Amino acid sequence: MGNIKSHLKHKRPSIKKIPEFDHIESDQERNEKLIDYYLSTSIDSIDRLHIYHFLRAYIFQSSFSSPVEDKLIEGGCKVLDVGCGAATWLLDLSNKYENSYFYGVDIKPIYPQEIKPNNLEFIEADVTNRLSFHDNEFDFTHLENMSFVFTPDQWDFILSELVRVTKPGGYIEISDRRNGYIGEGPIFRKLTDAIWSTYSKRNIDVKLVYKLDSKFELQPNIGKVHRIEKDLIIGPNGDKIGLVFQDLTFSYHKSELSIKVLSEEMGISEEEYKNMVENLVEEFKQTSTESVHVRFWTQKQLSE
Repeated sequence: MGNIKSHLKHKRPSIKKIPEFDHIESDQERNEKLIDYYLSTSIDSIDRLHIYHFLRAYIFQSSFSSPVEDKLIEGGCKVLDVGCGAATWLLDLSNKYENSYFYGVDIKPIYPQEIKPNNLEFIEADVTNRLSFHDNEFDFTHLENMSFVFTPDQWDFILSELVRVTKPGGYIEISDRRNGYIGEGPIFRKLTDAIWSTYSKRNIDVKLVYKLDSKFELQPNIGKVHRIEKDLIIGPNGDKIGLVFQDLTFSYHKSELSIKVLSEEMGISEEEYKNMVENLVEEFKQTSTESVHVRFWTQKQLSE
């Protein structure tokens, strides 16, 4: 747990009833609010991304599982992070492997604009519109935490793009969290069911990550898809790491956007929603809610 704390020291940066004559939210406005919810750029959201990066690195005992470290140390390695977000993963690696080159792509520029290592570059772009790189350009291509962003059809395209821009002999890795819990209590189940419901309205398959390796294997010119899973117990029954994840969970559910979107989804007042979240503290003491984190990696093969 000390590793997480040491990393964090260096991280960079109630609903009132609307009268009938008042404005009624349109479907477009509702969708825009949901997009803000999914792709939040608030300071608290960015802080959660920073902490979650180091939590995952702690439970996996590494920032990646593909066998690329020797090449990163040797230098000259080109690394791409697709959907890089706040760029915590890239900032961590670009500082550690100073002789390799790192590139991040995201639709929202919440990554550092000016203060960053010289071997790190960012591009603002929508990755669902094709990556603006040549074929066979990167030694290591990485994507994480995007299971709630892409539809199944978009996943097919994104996977093909990851393969396309990776050099033969290079590696592709996807990291995410299995979108379901084991042993959760009734309050946490209701809250997560509401989250899944909002995603399903955007045609997001919340269970796709369970079978992502099978979808990955349908892509041409790749080798065996390796799958690595690590789990933790949320709350005090999961020791210190469980308490860190519990804090992340509370921070997420107490955010202004979560309160608005999820209380509406559940058909309850914001005050009722807040009370449910507060009651999670006791529920986590009484349960062993398991959260599973997963990585998939493979090597691109020479074209036949």
